[in-house]
Amino acid sequence: MAIARLPAYVRPMKLAGDKTGYYFELPAWARPTKDPKTGKLAPAVRHGQACPVISTALGTDLAQVHAKGAALNAALREWRTGEMGQGRIAEGSVAWLFQWYREQERFTKNKAKTRKDYKALMDMLVAFEPKAGQPPLGKRMASKVNATVADKLYQKLKEKGDRQASYAMQVCRLVWTWAARHHRVTGVKENPFKGMGLSSTAAKGNRETSRAEYNLYRETARKLGFQSMATAAALCFECCQRVWDAFGFEDPDGREHRGIEWAGYRPSQEISLVQSKTGNPVTLPLSIVVIGEDGKPETVSLYPELEEELARSRAVVAADAEVIVLEERSGKKYRERRMSSVHRKICVEAGLPKDMTFTGFRHGGITEIGDAGEDDVRAVSGHKTLAVTRIYNKANADKARRIATVRRAHVRELADV
Repeated sequence: MAIARLPAYVRPMKLAGDKTGYYFELPAWARPTKDPKTGKLAPAVRHGQACPVISTALGTDLAQVHAKGAALNAALREWRTGEMGQGRIAEGSVAWLFQWYREQERFTKNKAKTRKDYKALMDMLVAFEPKAGQPPLGKRMASKVNATVADKLYQKLKEKGDRQASYAMQVCRLVWTWAARHHRVTGVKENPFKGMGLSSTAAKGNRETSRAEYNLYRETARKLGFQSMATAAALCFECCQRVWDAFGFEDPDGREHRGIEWAGYRPSQEISLVQSKTGNPVTLPLSIVVIGEDGKPETVSLYPELEEELARSRAVVAADAEVIVLEERSGKKYRERRMSSVHRKICVEAGLPKDMTFTGFRHGGITEIGDAGEDDVRAVSGHKTLAVTRIYNKANADKARRIATVRRAHVRELADV
């Protein structure tokens, strides 16, 4: 007689009196996790839903064990795949409102990373329990969320961190503002998340990286065999490029195609870039001709560190490579998670600060230009507006050349100190 196989995640346990009991134990990916700040256990969340299943004893009767185990696995599978409660979200609830908003052009027009971040916050809020034992926020009627509820929600979320709490309130403010405009559909007539006095920007952003840190980072990256990371750092610091432009990250749905190409680089002459966020083209002159002490013209490199890294990368990548920054082990573009892992490895090896992000290279480059006496950096950074003076000045090659010249002189002065 064949022995029926136990349901998944069910294991036998020895009991007193030589009896065998059975226990359903959640897999690691579905188990509750401890909040590092509060020490309390929080259920695993997927697709905006808390895991509905818990580890539990199933008894000793094999027939009952199989029936209960099958039911628990079915519920676990529905939760894992996002099928749990499909079609049963109450109309007008917070979960329904978030789902409605994600179908609006107001949401879909955003870049993929923004949509991904917003959805992650919405899912977190849907599963969030404002008070132990109460239904999650997602089941509340959106029209019943008032200023008092919003304030209490913010205070509760602050336990997880000020930054996340502020960001969550900003997302809610966007959703409820749009819902109020369409109140005949949503039932929401006012926005309880307005007037909370929260800043629209994070209190603490990415710190800028100094030139000394930048130099040490590049040296360490090369030592560890990551020439690509040294070159990417140079593109961000010297050319003030955004991280996703330097690495050529693509949005999950492929709507954007980014990356700095070899075709735009002319050694000792110029490098052509396009800021994907603004669409602004940027061409940086890489050298300038000056009259030397002997009265003869000579060419002076404006970005020697950048060109050194580009030359090293050109020597190791495939001859037919189109994009400048490619991962050594695969010959392809980096994945964001892989880049972050390698970046952290380099920082640890170099003894660089833990809060040193890759975005800090761009910030450091822009700060260095400002320290050299240039306020309008758009000829290099590709920004659309000049926030300080709100005056539009055409960004052109002459301006970019002047900025680079002033910046190089500033770097030399620092080296002589």
